[in-house]
Amino acid sequence: MLTLSWTRPVVCAGQSGSPGPTKESLWQALLHKAEFPTGYVPAITQCRINERYPDGFLREIRRGNSTFLQRVIPQESAGRITYRHLDDTDIAEIRNEIGEDADGRLTLTLSITLTERPVAAVLAQNTYLRDLDADFHATLDAMTEGLNRAMMHADAEAAPHGPDGA
Repeated sequence: MLTLSWTRPVVCAGQSGSPGPTKESLWQALLHKAEFPTGYVPAITQCRINERYPDGFLREIRRGNSTFLQRVIPQESAGRITYRHLDDTDIAEIRNEIGEDADGRLTLTLSITLTERPVAAVLAQNTYLRDLDADFHATLDAMTEGLNRAMMHADAEAAPHGPDGA
């Protein structure tokens, strides 16, 4: 899968004279946006909450001529809300994540993770991205292999030894 993300400070430069938002107030605003997105996301024209769960809710949104079903999972400790698409779309999930820039200002990162179908089309059309994808897939394969070896070595070192020290 391929993830794209965009990050912006929450407070614009012109607002620097007023007290900035707190992480808590930004979190509350993100929760409100999750339930009432039409006031925040111009492309979403309707939203209905279908079910609520202990860890989030199921919502149906209307964007243009399409209706999408999304499982919304707020994670306050991570400062993240994940929107998992349950329909057959090009987007697997969308994330809103609170962060902080080098100057200590609160930021919001919007990320989308594409499903395999659009990723295959993008990689087929773009040599640079295809080579980058292949390089990082190989890197991740090597990293996970090395991590597995390190974990197995650590487990072997921590295993209790028999009476003869073996």
